[in-house]
Amino acid sequence: MDSPKLISLKEAAGLAKVSPETIARWAKRYGIAKQMHSKAPWRVDPVALGFVSVGDAEGLRAYQAAKIGRE
Repeated sequence: MDSPKLISLKEAAGLAKVSPETIARWAKRYGIAKQMHSKAPWRVDPVALGFVSVGDAEGLRAYQAAKIGRE
């Protein structure tokens, strides 16, 4: 399975119907996004975002574990 295309904070905020600031907090708290360096924009994994936005912590853990196994 291919990794999903990463999206911007603004795109993620629109999908989850929350602010970009909330997405940035989730990115740090749940590890659903990454930055190439400290000043680079966040790039959000939309699948992981879906788990966080519905409160599915178990699904997120399983997804992230499977993703690590594919890398």
